Amino acid sequence: MMRWEEAKALPSAYRLIAYLHKVPLALASNSLREYIDAKISHHKGWKECFLAILGSDQVKSGKPAPN
Repeated sequence: MMRWEEAKALPSAYRLIAYLHKVPLALASNSLREYIDAKISHHKGWKECFLAILGSDQVKSGKPAPN
């Protein structure tokens, strides 16, 4: 088991996502897309909240490149 699998979201994260449920949201991370999917799958309904999810393996130049 990976360490992040035991990590819990802060209560404010759930409240924020619930509050913004009608606003188009995107998630961008420096993690690989497969890791992002695995991480948010532990939080019911989170994946469906995002219109776009983008990982570092899906961009030409990741952090710290500005583009």
